[in-house]
Amino acid sequence: MHLDPSVFGGVVVGMTSVGSGSLMVVALLFLYPRLRANELVGTDLTQAVPLTLAAAGGALLFGHVDLSVTYALVIGGVPAVIIGSLFSSRVPDPYVRPVITFVIFISGLKYIGLGTTDLGWAAATTLVVTFAAWGGLSRLRTRTPSRSVQTV
Repeated sequence: MHLDPSVFGGVVVGMTSVGSGSLMVVALLFLYPRLRANELVGTDLTQAVPLTLAAAGGALLFGHVDLSVTYALVIGGVPAVIIGSLFSSRVPDPYVRPVITFVIFISGLKYIGLGTTDLGWAAATTLVVTFAAWGGLSRLRTRTPSRSVQTV
């Protein structure tokens, strides 16, 4: 019997409110490595909407919602979702996948209890080290061997 990963995602989201994107993007990356980044994001969003609506319905049913915070999140989140969707659909995969990986990595650090200040330092350090390594590798790839001149 094949257990669909969304069953696991649904149970975890319902019990812990850990975002489905954090879990399902990782599952999709491992299960379907040939999905392009825009397909990965689109597939995740398509399953996340009903999953999130179900989790939100449960939270509303049990009175675990602060509507003033919810409104603020929606006002800030909806424009960000539109911008993110435009970004992920137009930017090539080699640029989108590292962004997805970075966001999941930083989210994971927060989930294991890293404080806000430490999380900021970890994010900044990760970005600096990543860009330094990327720049170093780029220089190594473009460097051509120097020709030595021999004198007789």
